Amino acid sequence: MVCMGKKGRPLRAKEPNLLIEAKQKMTREELLVWAWCLANARFWITDGNGRELTPEELEEIKKKQEVFYAVSYVDLEELRRRFPEHFSPRKVKYWRNVLKGLEKKIGFEVNCEAYKKVLEDLGFTYILDKFIEEKYRKYCGIATILAVGLSENGKLKVIYTPFVAPLLVLLKKWFTIYNFEEVLNLDLKASIVLYRVFKEKLGLKQQEFEISKEDLINLLSLKDTDSRNLRRQYIEPAIKEINEKTRLKVEAEPVRRGRGGKIVGFRFRVKEEPHPEEATTKDLVENFDVLKKWFKKTIEQLAEELSLHKQVSPAEIARSLLSLERINPAVAIWFLLHYPKSEAKLYALEHIKWVDSHPKLDLPNRYLQHSIQVPKKELQFLWDQRVKHAAISILQELKKEWEEKQKQEPKEPEPKKAESEQEEIEIRNPVVGILAEEILTEVKYLSEEEKQKLKQELGVESFRDYLKKLILTEDIANLQKVRVAIEKVKSKRKKRAWDEDEDPFDLM
Repeated sequence: MVCMGKKGRPLRAKEPNLLIEAKQKMTREELLVWAWCLANARFWITDGNGRELTPEELEEIKKKQEVFYAVSYVDLEELRRRFPEHFSPRKVKYWRNVLKGLEKKIGFEVNCEAYKKVLEDLGFTYILDKFIEEKYRKYCGIATILAVGLSENGKLKVIYTPFVAPLLVLLKKWFTIYNFEEVLNLDLKASIVLYRVFKEKLGLKQQEFEISKEDLINLLSLKDTDSRNLRRQYIEPAIKEINEKTRLKVEAEPVRRGRGGKIVGFRFRVKEEPHPEEATTKDLVENFDVLKKWFKKTIEQLAEELSLHKQVSPAEIARSLLSLERINPAVAIWFLLHYPKSEAKLYALEHIKWVDSHPKLDLPNRYLQHSIQVPKKELQFLWDQRVKHAAISILQELKKEWEEKQKQEPKEPEPKKAESEQEEIEIRNPVVGILAEEILTEVKYLSEEEKQKLKQELGVESFRDYLKKLILTEDIANLQKVRVAIEKVKSKRKKRAWDEDEDPFDLM
């Protein structure tokens, strides 16, 4: 139902409006992993035995009034590659445990009448009667995730409860699509909750609307609070963050009623700037800011693609483009984007430099254009003189921005060579790769005394040789035993910190 976005393109989460409008009982971290599941998964419908159901079998389930589950598989490696600052090898374990914490937890409290209406539309009204004893209460608590585990192919297997399975798999209307990457950048729970609501309203063609104070308190799952605190502690900080970190631009003002001017709600005005990939040709040619965003996104995507073969940063690509003497950078980017073989893009920049310096080519820009046959209108705006004039100044600004960012980013300490020998081994089984990486990350933070205890626990003289043997033989069972042994020898202080839901990496 919800598919992984194409490489380098924004990931889009598709969420039922019913859940967006519900009382949000999740923490900020839990809302993030919920959006992560929606943005990174394809859903299968199963009968509880892990078997995919056909549409005909699903109709039979409706007739018999039986339950069914939804299952999705989330690729951790893809998340780590696309969002290394959030899903680094050390952080993946933390986020996975946040997701595990959602098992059987009441994530949303939905309006029972609205829930019943949606289930009626889908043909699953009996779910309410089967699982909710108090039929006449206003709100129903919904547990969204039944279980989370590691599948054989190294992906996370997420099983959704019968409460939300029909909504995720079969919902054809009443849903909202939003950008997962924008949600990932928001630091406040209130920002994530309101961002999803604003996207829903825009999807309903509502750019100006009111939300009552009571509904806002319910959405944010707050205890009854006065209007001043609601405005200063939640609404204003959330809107400020949304305006700064997303393409939404929001204005809010209180709605007052009665003689004393009591605040009863807030009026919001929301608009969305076009995404660089969604911008029209006219926007890209005439709007400098939109064009700059397009250049930034495109070069970062090119750097990501090239880095699959050789580490290249956006700043390095910008420097290469600005070093050209006769070829315009906009034309060079056009050529890079149309270069025929993905694997050969490593040589595309060298090809451009060769053309730029070739003494017998009087029109190097035209030479590049004619060397690749593409549809006439595809990325044609890059040949517009206004874009070609703006390209150099845009790249100079972006190069400076990327270089400053590189200086500010702290460099992670490299693991000791003795504990990183697995890098020389070709690991074909993704499960083995994940286990080995987790083991090495944990071992790196053990004290010398704990490392000696680990050797004694495993009955080995050389931990490195033992681990190398397990990796080469793809001995998953004993790799799991090594993880258990590491947990045994860890200091009590680390174990207590983990039990208290603190990020253990901040304490190690």
